[in-house]
Amino acid sequence: MHHHSASCVHHTPPASHSSQPASKVRLLVTALVLICSFSLVELAVGLSSHSLALLADSGHLASDCFALILALLASWMAHRDKSSDVAPGNHWVEVLAALVNGVGLVAIALWIGWEAVERLQSPPVEILSLPMLATASVGLGVNSVNIFLLHKDSHDDLNLKGAFLHILADAASSVGVIVAAIAVWALNWMWADGVISLLVSGLIIISATPLIIQSLNALFAKSPKE
Repeated sequence: MHHHSASCVHHTPPASHSSQPASKVRLLVTALVLICSFSLVELAVGLSSHSLALLADSGHLASDCFALILALLASWMAHRDKSSDVAPGNHWVEVLAALVNGVGLVAIALWIGWEAVERLQSPPVEILSLPMLATASVGLGVNSVNIFLLHKDSHDDLNLKGAFLHILADAASSVGVIVAAIAVWALNWMWADGVISLLVSGLIIISATPLIIQSLNALFAKSPKE
């Protein structure tokens, strides 16, 4: 008896390009809703618990919202440009969005670093560590979901990579806040809040630099290869 089903494997139709923008938009919208909702929660808890690390993370989440909106707009504009035959995710509009996202990450990181230095010079009298710990833990969960959603498609798509790096940096920030909250709660180290914020700032800059370089290279490569 011959098995004819084996031959069917070789005739699997390729994924259509038209479905790709739709799935990309779906991923970005899901991440956007999750992040924007939680940024408001983190802002409220950060203000009430006097935690700079939590406030910085909230500000970073707000920048993530902007980054995702930018990625969505770029994706939509690239999809409308039917004349372009470049690979999905590497249209010049999307590459430009990735560059803006990279520069935005560095700006956020520098702000967090500046605030951290100020905080280290005059640490707060009291930080409510348990609300800080609980909120950062939920934040890590939210970021983990978004990382899972965007990771697979971010390798060959600079636009999605920009959004993905924002979320990855924010997950690292959440881990930092958790560590700071434990240090404040267990050891009463108020300075840990500022130190962790400073470390997260450096980590964000390190993650954003390759994206900026890749985006610039891709933009400059567009015009000669006409």
